[in-house]
Amino acid sequence: MKKQGHGHFPDDCWELIFQKLREDDERDLDSISLVSKRFLSISNRVKLILKVKGDTLPVLQNLLQRFPHIKSIVINTYAQKDTDGLLDKIAEFGVLNLEAIKFDGWTEPPRDGFTALAFNNNVKKTLKVLDCSGLIYIQDNDLVSIGDCFPRLEELRISAHNSTAYVKAAAGISCITDDGVDALASKLKELKQIAFTGDACFITDKSLISLSTKCIKLRKINLDLWGISQHHVTGDGIGFVMRHSHNLTCLSLQLWSSDSSQHSAFFFPMENAFTDAKNLYSLTMSRDLISDKHICLLAKARPPLKKLKLIVIKDQYYSEIHGGLKMLLQACQLTLEKLTLRGWPLTETSMDDLAEYLSNLTYINLNFSIGLTSITIYTLTKSCPLLETLKMAHTRGQEVDNFSPNYLQEHYRMRHLDISGNNWLTDMTLQNIGQVCPNLQFLDVSHCLHLPYFGIGEVLRRCSAITQLHIDCLEVSDVFGCRSDYSVENLKTLKAHVTRLNDERMAMIGNKCRNLQYLHIGFYEEVTDKGVMEVVRNCERLREITLIGCKEVSEQLINRALSFGCRLRKLS
Repeated sequence: MKKQGHGHFPDDCWELIFQKLREDDERDLDSISLVSKRFLSISNRVKLILKVKGDTLPVLQNLLQRFPHIKSIVINTYAQKDTDGLLDKIAEFGVLNLEAIKFDGWTEPPRDGFTALAFNNNVKKTLKVLDCSGLIYIQDNDLVSIGDCFPRLEELRISAHNSTAYVKAAAGISCITDDGVDALASKLKELKQIAFTGDACFITDKSLISLSTKCIKLRKINLDLWGISQHHVTGDGIGFVMRHSHNLTCLSLQLWSSDSSQHSAFFFPMENAFTDAKNLYSLTMSRDLISDKHICLLAKARPPLKKLKLIVIKDQYYSEIHGGLKMLLQACQLTLEKLTLRGWPLTETSMDDLAEYLSNLTYINLNFSIGLTSITIYTLTKSCPLLETLKMAHTRGQEVDNFSPNYLQEHYRMRHLDISGNNWLTDMTLQNIGQVCPNLQFLDVSHCLHLPYFGIGEVLRRCSAITQLHIDCLEVSDVFGCRSDYSVENLKTLKAHVTRLNDERMAMIGNKCRNLQYLHIGFYEEVTDKGVMEVVRNCERLREITLIGCKEVSEQLINRALSFGCRLRKLS
């Protein structure tokens, strides 16, 4: 093979390198494409995801030709005609091997667009994933149309939102019912994952029975129904799925209702439901579905859970549930890797009691679990040697930090820490956390009212590998300007809602954070074009700045920043 420039690497070697960069962050390909025509050509070949909006329509054909190996398209529009138009253009492009389409806007289903796509044999054969989470007013006939147009679908997400769903249901229109789900299940023989979310799903156990009996390859079911959705899913339906869907590995049940009595007996018919759940590795349950009896039944079944997510329980119930939860964690101790206890009334004592069964966890989410403080962080870093991600936002614990030499053991695996919205977080606490977790890459300490500047600067000094930082503080100069004994050269993303930010302090950010790629700031009337350009000029790798409520920044600056390779988003 003929040797060329760029280190005399052949194209296929550069492709492997670019593919790795794409895995870390696909936006890296944008900068690579500017290096040379050769790199532009190679980066075009490895790009797999294309995001389009309504104003993309005139150039969509050119984009599809430029990126021949696109596998996934994300459509973000707010008008049905724009969505239909984009799908028509995609359908006209005959050699596209498209595997996934996601709708990310807020519009009605593109019924004509679906039909147009169905006439493209390539798309009809290759499309495996359809995410309709950005569509509203989905009806039964839309489910029938999806089944007819895309019979090879393996993953389908339906989001049925309708602010007047109850009224329309009474009239027999604009809702999802058992009839629609049954028709869909009859047509999608390859379906492996199905999700229904929203407030317009009027389904019963019949829908689950249809899916279980007609979609024999089904692996994942997600029901996230809320508001006035008059669903009548019971333990009998879930039990049927458990017994007859032998490939089922993931079950998510988030059934919210304004009438708590609707779920009071939901799980009681499920004594035998988990007996056949030998392959279940992921389980999500919410609120009234959670009881000590049900958790104990699950523990006795000993499914090989890798992910467990239990969301929101009532304060007065926790003392009754603690024993069952401990039993379940003990039963799954060898397999469990990710645990979410969101909105639980936990205490430091209860977490200490559970910690001995969490040694294999790599991910823990305790957001909104009222009563926890920094002591839980020290307990988990000591008890969970494999832990990489810890989320403890808005826990409302008291301001106390009983840091002791027993907690001094450094935890080198911790990469991601979100402790935003906590009044117990102080400078000293943050310094201690930085000492315990020196390899942090992501840190969110926004909305922490008792956290001045010094602790943030100190944790940056101790944790030089931080690439993403989310902060709210009074003086950005105190974070980036006063200390010279630490470096923030690895910082790539900064989200700073700072109350005293002006052009001078913007310049400090530009001088200190030279490798910054993404900057998100908001509500600063003293920031002008001058301050923004100081960051753009000094941060040569900067790709995007998002400004919210910065009234003194002009619209003309958008094109000026773009000439430096930086996209400027100005929001009101």
